[in-house]
Amino acid sequence: MTAPTTRIPPRATAAARAAAVLCEIAAPAVLVTALLVHISLDDAPDTWTGLLWAAMSIAFGTIIPMAFVFHGVRGGKWSDHHVPERSRRLAPMLFGAASVTAGHLLLQVAGAPTTLIAVYTAILAETLVLAAITKFWKISGHVAAAASCATVLTLTDSLLSLPAWLLVPLIAWARVQIRAARLEALSTSAGPAVPAGPAVPAGPAVPGGPLRQPSLQDLDELDGHTLAQTAAGALVATVLVTATYLAVVHLAAPGA
Repeated sequence: MTAPTTRIPPRATAAARAAAVLCEIAAPAVLVTALLVHISLDDAPDTWTGLLWAAMSIAFGTIIPMAFVFHGVRGGKWSDHHVPERSRRLAPMLFGAASVTAGHLLLQVAGAPTTLIAVYTAILAETLVLAAITKFWKISGHVAAAASCATVLTLTDSLLSLPAWLLVPLIAWARVQIRAARLEALSTSAGPAVPAGPAVPAGPAVPGGPLRQPSLQDLDELDGHTLAQTAAGALVATVLVTATYLAVVHLAAPGA
């Protein structure tokens, strides 16, 4: 089954349209970029040093990985920059992990603060774990990124932690709304499903052949997530980021 792009169907509800806008504004690359800039400037001895660390961190943390994704979109490897197809997410995730690893080493050589190094280590650990999970089950990267940023802001005692945590359930809601819009569009375009077993939208019509029920793998190729997938993204990200961040900070402490 070929997944549609993440453009919301023309007849989508107002909620689905609002969800699509939110998912663009609060996309993982946007949130992580904002977090890296904040941490870099907050811990720098002066503005210029902070800007240097920010440039280095976002170059390897978001710009290079997203450039790889957009290159793949132009080449037809995935439908758009969110890479909704679970079966195709492994390559961009592993490339992102490689880019973060290179950035991590460069930041250490540049003498970046422990906080930024800890955040980078947490991003790397989370990316690898999410990639392993994605190999078998779709998990929400949008929600994981939001929860990661909120967790880091909480650990760094930032006043931004409260609004960051409020954003997590909003993004989870948005991902569920988008999946519902996708399922509705799929059902409408394919016609009613054959009444056998639990009611699910019918799969796309095959020219010259009968309609078929979509498999779970088919549904994992659609944009959006289930409530369980969003909850899992938040939980995995929070636990991983907390454990990794605290471990790096502890090891870097004098006398550790």
